[in-house]
Amino acid sequence: MGDRLRGPVIAGVDGSDESMCGADYAAWEAGRRRVALRLIYARRPAPQWGPATPVLDEYSWQQDWVRSMLTKARAELADAHPGLEVEALAASGGPAGILVAESAQASLIVVGTRASGGLRGHLSASVAVQVAAHASCPVVAVRGQTGRRCDMAELTRHPVVVGLDGSQPSVEALDYAVEQAIARDVSVRAVLVWSLFDVHDEGPIVPVDFDITEEQEKAERLLDEATTGWADRYPELRIERIVVHDIDPVRVLVDESHDAGLVVVGSRGLGGFTGLLLGSTGDGLIRNASVPVAVVHAADRNEVHTPR
Repeated sequence: MGDRLRGPVIAGVDGSDESMCGADYAAWEAGRRRVALRLIYARRPAPQWGPATPVLDEYSWQQDWVRSMLTKARAELADAHPGLEVEALAASGGPAGILVAESAQASLIVVGTRASGGLRGHLSASVAVQVAAHASCPVVAVRGQTGRRCDMAELTRHPVVVGLDGSQPSVEALDYAVEQAIARDVSVRAVLVWSLFDVHDEGPIVPVDFDITEEQEKAERLLDEATTGWADRYPELRIERIVVHDIDPVRVLVDESHDAGLVVVGSRGLGGFTGLLLGSTGDGLIRNASVPVAVVHAADRNEVHTPR
């Protein structure tokens, strides 16, 4: 794990302002971790020429554009972050696949979202969702920022929100949230969203009575247990605990993150091709949150489980 933490921070770039804003966020992370920043442009392989293909030197033009874009991006970030080692390269393949492959040796992947289509702006929210689902390291989707620079001075003034549910992935998410809060000198807002359906796994709706107050107290105890011990390790850390009875955790976390600098969730699922590692909560946050979203994977995906 120590070697992984020293791995480079990877930022996907495509020439859009959104991707450069994400790269600026990645540069801040790489600088504080004292590791290299690696900019990657994923270039889809050129199709084979055939009788129906126009005879144009289009792909030569694209290669020139990519080289120019990466050179400019590297110089821009090196100038904005003096002393930071910045690498830039183009890889052949789809953006999500390339970034997932790079995550095997990375400490963090960052993707700027809300881009448009075309040659410029192909790093859309759907790419961020795919990368977050399958990457081997934490992934941050940078949202809610405008322009080519990410306003870290503003983001680091606000609390870090983390969604918890008692599962091992949410333990990893809390670890990441605490580390981010310590680095930013802000508080952690730990949010647990529960519903009777999740707690009791009733299946078809049946006329069963539950004591809402008792279930709320159970959820509060679960959150207290999940966050116990951090104050002993970091006396200066402030943790705000929020328990909400609701069937829509995405809406709750989006609401709670309006005044936050980052929202963190753990990955869920079976792994590999049998199930997405990113649950609907992480997917919804990447597409709808107004602040950067971090998705953190369990250390050992085979051990992921949800306690009853």
